[in-house]
Amino acid sequence: MSQKLTVKQIHKLVFNNFTYKTDKEQYGKPEYWVQPDSSYTGHEPVIGDCEDFVLACRKLCDDNGFMSRLVFCKTELGEGHLVLEVHGSILDNRMTRVVTNTYLEHKGYTFISISGYEPGDSWRELI
Repeated sequence: MSQKLTVKQIHKLVFNNFTYKTDKEQYGKPEYWVQPDSSYTGHEPVIGDCEDFVLACRKLCDDNGFMSRLVFCKTELGEGHLVLEVHGSILDNRMTRVVTNTYLEHKGYTFISISGYEPGDSWRELI
């Protein structure tokens, strides 16, 4: 059995293999979500925007026994953004390390809504 990754290791692995590209640039659509392939290990390149980063992290969190939730927020510039919450830690493609939600609030993020733990679960409003 292989050794389990920590949340910090998951973020670093995906972050180091991530290249930002908007859905409009990549798919010609303003918004397009793609789940990672079931064989995704984190060593493959991830090209996309915030939800591609988050979905890749979520896949690895699931594989390593961490329950996670998607969090829709607004950045300090008022832009919509998606991050991943794992036991109070936040994985964000805009951050070089795992941070806390309070750290992001100090950076001007506003948390709007959060998903359930399973894909397809209902979202609930936070504000």
